[in-house]
Amino acid sequence: MSGRAGPDQPLEAASVAQLVAVAMRLAMEVSTLRERLMTHEALLARHGLLSAEAVDDYVVTPAEAAQRGAADRALIVALASDIGPKGEPLAAG
Repeated sequence: MSGRAGPDQPLEAASVAQLVAVAMRLAMEVSTLRERLMTHEALLARHGLLSAEAVDDYVVTPAEAAQRGAADRALIVALASDIGPKGEPLAAG
């Protein structure tokens, strides 16, 4: 297989396995986050501390946005290492 990648290039079996691993990792992350978020919201509502409307109306501060962005980038790096050659992160475009 050539060193090029693209929509018309066939994937090697290892590449397909890596993509499946990434998809499964993301699915597990989303599932865990959903469960924890539902638990937090239920506990806060049960104790009268927070309503769903307050969560929907919340505006993120610049510092919080920066922290969230850093966490997003860390997850992307971790996922890229899952699909890079032999666990090495993919090179930036």
